[in-house]
Amino acid sequence: MLRRFIPQEFDFFDCFEKAAQEAVVAAKLLLKMTENYGDADPIAREIEAVEHRCDDITHTAMDRLNKVFITPLDREDIHAIIIRLDDVVDLIHASSSRMAFMHIEKPTPHSINMAKQIVRGCEKIAEAVKGIRSTKNYEQVTKDCIVVHEVENAADDLLHYALAELFTSVKDPITVIKWKDIYESLEAVTDRQEAVANALHGVIVKMS
Repeated sequence: MLRRFIPQEFDFFDCFEKAAQEAVVAAKLLLKMTENYGDADPIAREIEAVEHRCDDITHTAMDRLNKVFITPLDREDIHAIIIRLDDVVDLIHASSSRMAFMHIEKPTPHSINMAKQIVRGCEKIAEAVKGIRSTKNYEQVTKDCIVVHEVENAADDLLHYALAELFTSVKDPITVIKWKDIYESLEAVTDRQEAVANALHGVIVKMS
């Protein structure tokens, strides 16, 4: 009888993978928005739905983290990974909202390239999250994390080029303000991707 009152083990890795896949879906939708801006509003709503699903995954994981006795990783690592994955989706949602609601004329090549980097980063995170289940995959997980760091560096460079062009070639101050906000929001996604990679690498260091 006592057994039913004791919280059982929970597959946190499954939550990681689901959240990472939602991040990939959101990133691809963001790229679709930059390449098909005429559909910005419905795509923004799709991304919002993805963000809600990821919130549900995060809430489930956090609830179980507070209840289970046995966890496959340190509790602080589980917390860091799931929260940072959720942050990636939140920031993709924020970026898409800015692009949809600021009524820009059309996406710039810089914004399209940044969206492509975001997709690349999310795909590598999804691969790394799958690999974190077993120590035999840790070498590949490390390689995936390195790619995520490269994505963040590339996005930094794109941000610098985009802002330099914006400040030198665009005369309308409102347009400058809009695009500066959008560019910085897109780059922030890759910062949070790097935070996920750091959390995953921290697990590897502890478990190796």
